[in-house]
Amino acid sequence: MPKNQETNKNVKSDSPNQDSASLGRRQFTKAGLLASPVLMSVVSRPVFGVGCLSNILSGNLSDPDRGSCNLGLSPGYYKEHPEAWPMNAGQKLDGSFPISCNDCIDKDTSTSPPTRTWVCTREALFNTYFTTNKDPLDRPMLEILCTEEGSDEFHIIAALLNAMTVPNYVLTVAQVKDLWADPTLDGQISNFKAFLNDTWT
Repeated sequence: MPKNQETNKNVKSDSPNQDSASLGRRQFTKAGLLASPVLMSVVSRPVFGVGCLSNILSGNLSDPDRGSCNLGLSPGYYKEHPEAWPMNAGQKLDGSFPISCNDCIDKDTSTSPPTRTWVCTREALFNTYFTTNKDPLDRPMLEILCTEEGSDEFHIIAALLNAMTVPNYVLTVAQVKDLWADPTLDGQISNFKAFLNDTWT
């Protein structure tokens, strides 16, 4: 990706608005998760280590808090709400925070096809948070969300932000990074994107 993509908004460095996040969240029960066909191949044994998802998969209900976790928010939400990020997602050149992707993309219609240039500051770089399968252009995560919709990176960034901000999200930050290092979890997940889509509303 072009290096003219400078990503960093005046996104607040505090956690996302709890009220808006809670509206998009619902409880993820053991029964609901196990009903998902994407996870059927994982149910045989817990592969995420200690955490909400592994508790569900283990079926160990001796602890009343096990087997229940929260769904997160979608990649589309995070790309349009940089203010909800737990870190500075970037800022506009005038120092203000972007409200949406359009605030960070300069479109030149004098060329054919039109060229799109990333004009926000470079914050929250993908390679800062993911040390395997790095982004060759070392882009900001907001830029990837805004320009690579539907990609594997698009999905894993949302999972990371959810793990960092949603209490008792299906995955921990460490589990998200492990999943990015091996999207099949040693052959136990057949559809990486579908799996993650099941972890948010």
